[in-house]
Amino acid sequence: MTQDPQNSPAASLGEPPAIAEARVAEEIVAGLDAIENQPLGDRAAAYLQLHDSLRDHLEGGDVPRSTNE
Repeated sequence: MTQDPQNSPAASLGEPPAIAEARVAEEIVAGLDAIENQPLGDRAAAYLQLHDSLRDHLEGGDVPRSTNE
């Protein structure tokens, strides 16, 4: 299922979809860089947080998460 760019949070702020996508991509790269600079033992939790954040973004934050995860 694809998200309608006109209904994205960035579109509601008047930000063009291409700029919003570039901003999100930059945030993802920055997050990955920060994770890679952490000690190995801390990376799993950081990757899990990034995964949850990306999932929430892609799902539009409208799907409740399972408590079994």
